Amino acid sequence: MEKFYNIIIEYLNISGYYQRIFIVGIIIILTIIIAIIMHYITNYLIKNHLIKIIEKSETKWDDYLIENNILKYLNALVPLIIFQIMIKKLDFFKHFFEKIIEIGMVVIFTLIANGILSVFSDIYSTYSISKRRPIKSYLQVMSLFLMIVAITISVGIIMEKSPLKILSGIGAMTAVIMLIFKDAILGFVASIQLAANNMVGIGDWIEMPDQLADGDVIEINLTNVKVQNFDKTITTIPSYALVSNSFRNWKGMQSTGSRRIKRSIFLDSNSVKFLSLEEIERYKKIDLLKNYIEKKEKEIKKHNSDKDISSAPINGRRLTNIGMFRAYVELYLRNSSHINQNLTLLVRQQEPTFQGIPLEIYCFANTIIWQEYEGIQSNLFEHLIPTIHEFDLAVFQNPTGNDLRMLRK
Repeated sequence: MEKFYNIIIEYLNISGYYQRIFIVGIIIILTIIIAIIMHYITNYLIKNHLIKIIEKSETKWDDYLIENNILKYLNALVPLIIFQIMIKKLDFFKHFFEKIIEIGMVVIFTLIANGILSVFSDIYSTYSISKRRPIKSYLQVMSLFLMIVAITISVGIIMEKSPLKILSGIGAMTAVIMLIFKDAILGFVASIQLAANNMVGIGDWIEMPDQLADGDVIEINLTNVKVQNFDKTITTIPSYALVSNSFRNWKGMQSTGSRRIKRSIFLDSNSVKFLSLEEIERYKKIDLLKNYIEKKEKEIKKHNSDKDISSAPINGRRLTNIGMFRAYVELYLRNSSHINQNLTLLVRQQEPTFQGIPLEIYCFANTIIWQEYEGIQSNLFEHLIPTIHEFDLAVFQNPTGNDLRMLRK
């Protein structure tokens, strides 16, 4: 190589300072040419051989190496290594080029490290535990730490100082750093609390009205939680807001596979009455009520005979149409295949209001699919509301214009 330089220098009659510049230029040009050639060679080997081998393999983790550009970053090291070898032959600008190469190495290795973290995140997301214990926020902290270390090392290379001394100087800027990374720090602490207490996970349905969020959690990262609302809009909630404020998580419903039905029918109190013997016999023809009525009649007859209630029937127990309807609704729910019989099921009267007597139905549909749930709930009340009239009851309704016109007549 030196003979080659000497021949060119003698031919061009170059000496002194310009001779050194010429040699540096020749070396740099040759280095660039060699680096480009080696880059294309390694790129060809990776694309046409290594990637094909990876694609044919049965394992999935090596596919993530391609998706996260790990192989591209490794390929980028080849030109830097070529430069590192060739620059040693320089005696002019050598120190300057060494610094550039060292900084380039730091950048490439940082990108590789971040890529490996992404690969680990992708692999972890394939396991079911990732929905309950998301680690994206922790990986983001590690990525942030790697970036800080890379910047510190790069500054140390430029200033020719130990990274430890630079870090000690950064300690004096802690207040400024706390201010700049306030959201990241709060988010990191909040994400630890969310994960430790199993408060929220990917796929959970959460409701947070003050943040306009009502939908499924699709992402949990260092600073925020993304929720896809049912209208397909995306709401971003700061992670610390989920810790400092209240929100509703419907994952308990999702885990049981059932969704609650809680609705009241308001009955007109003027339609409530005792049942006559003829009406009781008529209700015995209803399959669901036959056994209930016979059992209830024996119970009432025994109670009244024990108390010697014969002179005034009002002093004893009697069946009512509202009680009969309540029993019918409960038995109807007990015999429905669409209602989860293993969870709470009750039909109860609540305190009368100016809107009538509320009869509350509390049970759980055996599905969490929205359309199926609404269908079950609608079918239930479409059956019960017309049935009310069979018990000589009336649904309470505020007076309408037609009612007022009838009163005038």
